[in-house]
Amino acid sequence: MDTLFQQFERPITDASRDTYLIFVQGRSRPHDTWEGWLVFERQRDARRFSTPIETTQPDAQAVLYWASGLTDVYLEGALERALSVSIAPRSMAEAPPLVGYGVDAVEHSRRLTLIERHVLALFQNDRQTRLLTERVLDQLPYAHADTVRALEDLQHRRIIVRRTANGNDWVFLTEEGARATGLAGVPRVGERLSL
Repeated sequence: MDTLFQQFERPITDASRDTYLIFVQGRSRPHDTWEGWLVFERQRDARRFSTPIETTQPDAQAVLYWASGLTDVYLEGALERALSVSIAPRSMAEAPPLVGYGVDAVEHSRRLTLIERHVLALFQNDRQTRLLTERVLDQLPYAHADTVRALEDLQHRRIIVRRTANGNDWVFLTEEGARATGLAGVPRVGERLSL
């Protein structure tokens, strides 16, 4: 279960003069470690933006200690990271979890859906209908195996297609995927790559 550790005393302001409250949140992981991340709440509309996992520590106290050393420059970068993934806002009780050992089917499905939303957000952010698989794996804060499971599920649901060309593995949005991400009008380049 996610834990809200603390709220920073001072809010932060972005380049467009929006002000955000800053929260430190964390969760216990298997094998007695904790992960922590930041949540920014925009004051004008109370919309929340979470960073990916920012730290892994041996216990909850260490997450708080980590947060106590964050500088303004770090927080500005973290706000940019949180805003860069354009997905539907999550509640404070949600964060980007890994699909791991020991979770039930409902939790596994919830986590897989979250990863899939992040995959589709990469297409939306770039306004592209194809991406290198390597880029998808590297840009998301999840274990590669979890991201591959999400890609397989999206392919099974006919949202994406994976193809290889000249030694590169590509992920393409299908027509249905392009409609679902609002990219139906974007030119679809290079779809006829060899399998």
